Amino acid sequence: MINIIGDNLIFISFLFILLSFLSYSFSFYKKNSLFSELGKRSLSIVLIILTFAIFLLEFQLITKDYSNLYVAKNVSNDLSTIFSMTSLWAGQAGSLMLWTWILAIYLFIENKKSLSKLIPASRIIGTFTLGFFIYLICFVENPFESADKIYDNGRGLNPILQNIYMSIHPLSLYLGYIGITIPFCFGIAAIISKDKSNDWISESKKWTYFSWTFLSIGLLLGSRWAYLELGWGGYWAWDPVENVALMPWLLLTAFIHSSYAQEQKKVLRRWNLLLIFLAFFLSIFGTFITRSGLISSVHSFAQSSIGNYFIVFIILILLSSAFLYYRNKIYIESEKEIKSLYSKENFFVFNNILFLVITFTVLVGTIFPIISEFFTGKRILVGPSFYDLVNFPNVLMLILLMTFAPFLPWEKGNIKPVLRYLKIPFLFSLALSSFTFLKFESLNIFIVFLLSLTTLFSICKEFIIDLRINKNSIDKKFRRYCSFIVHFGVIIMIMGVSFSSNFEKKYDITMGEGEEVLFGDLRLRLDDIYEKETPAKSIIGANIVLKKNNNLYNLTPEQNLYKYEGNREINKETEVAIYSTFLKDYYLILVDKNLEGKLNLKLYINPLVSFLWLGSLISIIGGSMLFFRRKLND
Repeated sequence: MINIIGDNLIFISFLFILLSFLSYSFSFYKKNSLFSELGKRSLSIVLIILTFAIFLLEFQLITKDYSNLYVAKNVSNDLSTIFSMTSLWAGQAGSLMLWTWILAIYLFIENKKSLSKLIPASRIIGTFTLGFFIYLICFVENPFESADKIYDNGRGLNPILQNIYMSIHPLSLYLGYIGITIPFCFGIAAIISKDKSNDWISESKKWTYFSWTFLSIGLLLGSRWAYLELGWGGYWAWDPVENVALMPWLLLTAFIHSSYAQEQKKVLRRWNLLLIFLAFFLSIFGTFITRSGLISSVHSFAQSSIGNYFIVFIILILLSSAFLYYRNKIYIESEKEIKSLYSKENFFVFNNILFLVITFTVLVGTIFPIISEFFTGKRILVGPSFYDLVNFPNVLMLILLMTFAPFLPWEKGNIKPVLRYLKIPFLFSLALSSFTFLKFESLNIFIVFLLSLTTLFSICKEFIIDLRINKNSIDKKFRRYCSFIVHFGVIIMIMGVSFSSNFEKKYDITMGEGEEVLFGDLRLRLDDIYEKETPAKSIIGANIVLKKNNNLYNLTPEQNLYKYEGNREINKETEVAIYSTFLKDYYLILVDKNLEGKLNLKLYINPLVSFLWLGSLISIIGGSMLFFRRKLND
């Protein structure tokens, strides 16, 4: 019965979103407010219906109603309530349902606006996009599809997804991904309406901060999940699905900087439209990649024909955006031109170029297996070394821009005062970075630390000077200080990534009970091996004592072998044991138990991983402050 109700609710929502789209279209072309009001009411009804439908699906997941095929595929009797709830976004149909519902909420929020020039056209774009996703869950991937029989038990949630970070990570990414739709709608609306003002930027800003912040949270949680669950000692593997989450974040970062230049000096208008169009395109492209089955990934969904629908939608986005962009190019020209090489706005152009280059590099690496298969018949995978090699100089240039750009003036720039201002931070950084070179003998790390520390010290210097001159300057320069916080966090994160990826140490260990191994001043002692059985899994674990500087720490790595009824595959999962300090992580993996009864282990010593987590958190705090300040100003 619930399946029938849910199915009908989605179909009714499709009819109402169609009515809303047509009403907004007639309202825009006929300038009739009655149609606009009909569109608003229809969209509100769509949200109400989808809310009811998603609560029905959650009810089925929590109560384990196996008459629903989606529930049977993603939930099992032994699954906890919290993971039953979060399995809403574990599969294809449920995650599309969530996507659709969130987009409906966003459009409803913007539906209450009355900015005359932009809102009518933006509503057409928004309801069309929402209509596409409702069509998918109605006719292609219906989350209320009935099972062929009522099962006694479901297939269950993949064990590696049964982690608190993975419970929040996809939701955070969706909140960020989908939020890009609103600035895209405003950008298209500005072109259609031939509006040369900055209204679309002003309306887009809070959504941009919101999306950037949640994408950052999603990327951080995903990295943390990979570090804890995948058991290979790292946090970022340049996996295709990781990449498609990163690319919109990169372009949003460029857009945030570039749009500020348009707000302040009415420049870079074309740049901003291009950046937000590409960000939206890549958010849809990323959704296509994860759902089409074209590229294999630990994060992707099963292969599905739904990719064909996304291809049509993507082509439509590209062609219509390009057509509107070209046809109305006279209306999207900037009112002013950039006059100086060393002006702040020109450095924002350099910033845009670098972010586009990095994004293009990541895109090429992501789709290269498809390209190579098309031309050669063989899939050639691009490894992490490609991304590291190509992007390293670009990241260095970005750090250099972060060092100079905040202190450059608008319009008529002069680099000499900035060089004088940065002299003391540079000398301090040179001294400290020289120690890293003497100790680690790495020119790359020396350059990264030199530029990074110069940026950090210059930010601190500026903040201290402002406070000494005017104690009320924080409120007056709130946005500037928020950007400093974000930059501060990004720099710390870059330092952590650089160090942990270049100076990781790895040891293969075989130990029996009571045995001890020594690595310099580090000792590992295996006290005992234990085995346990639960209805869901078999567990092999160990109690290991790590001794460092006369301090003892208990580590308990485990290997879980999950058991499933029916003919579902058996899943092996590693529970890593980590002892973290501010400077190093001791990361221990239980690989297996050999025929002699001893354990094969891997020990990773990862330096400065804490800098990655700390820097990411600082940046997210800065982005959140920008969003809430913008929201309060509105």
